[in-house]
Amino acid sequence: MSPSIPKVAIPQEKWPATIYGTADAGLAKSEVGKLQAMQFDTTYWSKAYLQCIGRGVSSKECAAGLPDDVRTMPTGPLAGNTELTSAISCMSASGTPEKCQTHFDALAVVAGYEAEVKQSSTEKAREFAGKAGYKLLGIPALWYAMKFVKIK
Repeated sequence: MSPSIPKVAIPQEKWPATIYGTADAGLAKSEVGKLQAMQFDTTYWSKAYLQCIGRGVSSKECAAGLPDDVRTMPTGPLAGNTELTSAISCMSASGTPEKCQTHFDALAVVAGYEAEVKQSSTEKAREFAGKAGYKLLGIPALWYAMKFVKIK
């Protein structure tokens, strides 16, 4: 008798996608194209230090003046963001979301959330006319035809 294949919710051919990919329902998608551009050179710092020493500069000045490696990935949009750090510190201090609502509102603005703007009636009419397009040309003809039609 051969061993039975276990019944799983995810087919075996999709296992690598579940491990290395992001879920379809997730809002934070991985940027696979940018992962190939990322590199880390383990000899970068030693080369820069040796070049500095070769110019005749002291060891202390060389160590203080080493430039950052610019070939690494840029940080994300929330790196060093004051709204994020203030929201985290508020939650760490108080622990209740109600006390940190102002921090969350500022964080929502950073994430791109825009509050719904109340439109005036003229703006609504313009938006409707823009969506309707050439079909609005029939309204004057319909208005004129309504003079001859009596609705009971």
